[in-house]
Amino acid sequence: MPLPYFEPREIPIGRLTVAPFGILVSSAVLIGSFLAVRRAVQRGLPRARMESLASYILLTGFILAHVLDVLMYRPREALRNPLELLMLWKGISSYGGFIGCVVGCYLWKLVKKEPILPYGDQVSAIFPVAWIFGRAGCATAHDHVGKLSNSPLAIAFPDGMFDPAPSGARFDLGLIEMLLTIPLALVMLWFARKPRRAGAITGLLCVLYAPMRFPLDALRATDIHGADARYAGLTPAQWLSLALFGVGVYLLQRSRTQPIIGETPAPKLSS
Repeated sequence: MPLPYFEPREIPIGRLTVAPFGILVSSAVLIGSFLAVRRAVQRGLPRARMESLASYILLTGFILAHVLDVLMYRPREALRNPLELLMLWKGISSYGGFIGCVVGCYLWKLVKKEPILPYGDQVSAIFPVAWIFGRAGCATAHDHVGKLSNSPLAIAFPDGMFDPAPSGARFDLGLIEMLLTIPLALVMLWFARKPRRAGAITGLLCVLYAPMRFPLDALRATDIHGADARYAGLTPAQWLSLALFGVGVYLLQRSRTQPIIGETPAPKLSS
């Protein structure tokens, strides 16, 4: 029996109303930033540098989450109206945000002349914890609609909601990914509890998340208006999952030659 459809009401705050999606995504950002900075300090990394990196990746992540969402999933809209790329409030992509974070890291490295891996590991260690809140926001907004299914994890969307597509229970991929992220977060926290070589935590996150996301995207709806674009049969997220897995393998290999972060005395850091 599928789960009932639930659409939470917006919360009034003074003269404004705030959607649960916005609250949960904001919580993810605040919790992730706080925990990443705390981890960095605990492992002997300067607080100011970690806070500086966080500001870079939040800014570039937010911008590219939208820009790449338009380019990857709605390229015709960008061609028809290039100003869509500037309308940051109109849709975001998780992988677009990931790419934005990477861009932010490299910009920070170039400007600050600091190594990336030791600081990036602190973000990667707690990323799944923050991601639970982010995907919870997606689940409340039902913005990742999947295929028709009789699974007990499917959602009984209202009849006619996706006309002219057939009515029936469908997967809600935001909900499913939120549930899958809980064990991922536990594994990452367990692995990151001890000092690790720089790059190892980020590499492990990549090789664990990519195989989780790839098959999940195969459940995306193809029969509704606005269905995700496919390129050679795969969604943009599936292609990027393949690339992410390769990056993870590379980082795990590279980490073998990197210093252990969190040891006393603190090791000399390299790029």
